This record gives sequence, structure tokens and C-alpha cells, in this order.
Amino acid sequence: MKEIVSPHDPHFIKAEKLVKWVNEEIEKRPVLSVPNALETLRKRVGDCNEHAVLLAALARAAGIPAEVEAGLVYQQGRFYYHAWNVLFLGTWVTADSVMGQLPADVTHIRFVQGTDRQIDLIGIMGS
Repeated sequence: MKEIVSPHDPHFIKAEKLVKWVNEEIEKRPVLSVPNALETLRKRVGDCNEHAVLLAALARAAGIPAEVEAGLVYQQGRFYYHAWNVLFLGTWVTADSVMGQLPADVTHIRFVQGTDRQIDLIGIMGS
């Protein structure tokens, strides 16, 4: 962790460094598994789910409360399933390590918060 952030960094600076690190160090590739932060850190590969789970774990380890959010993102004229984070930096701020955004832009539409709620999205996908 100390290679990415300093314990003396303010939370917003820590968050910026963590989003940048995950964006640059984790290869963006689909993975067919349940997201796991330690496995993602070891393999250095994953889709938006792995990125979000890893960023949440790193943020929490740095003392920043974090959650995973999931829903849709609008890109190139279409909506796609996507997962990203919300970090508590005095107020809750969205963060997308796949896209390297802090805060995440307005193309993100949240439907659920928490990895245990992502299964709730199955009913609305394709609608």
C-alpha cells in the first residue's frame, strides 16, 4: 500500500492515487469468476467487477470507506452493464477505475450498491 499512497496524504489525494493505480496496473479484460480483490491483485487482470472490488479493498485499507455500485454506463450510443465505486471523502464521491475517473462522469446510472446486490440486476438486463 505504501508504494501507492502515503499515510499522510489527505483522503482525496489517496483516492486519486488509488484510482490511477488500479486503472494503470490492472489489465482490462473480461473474467468469468466471482470478483476477488486478492486474486485480482495477484493476476493483475479483470473487468469492471474486479476493478471495483479491488479499488474498494485498497480504499478501505487506506482508511477510506468504500462501496461497489453497479448499473449502466452510456457509451457510444448504448447502455452497458458496469460496476464502479463510491468513496467517502467527506461526502460520497463516485470513482471509476476502469475509466480513470474521480468523480465518475454522469454516464453512470446506479441501480444497486454492494456486491451482494448485483444479482438483482439480472431481471432488468436486456430491458
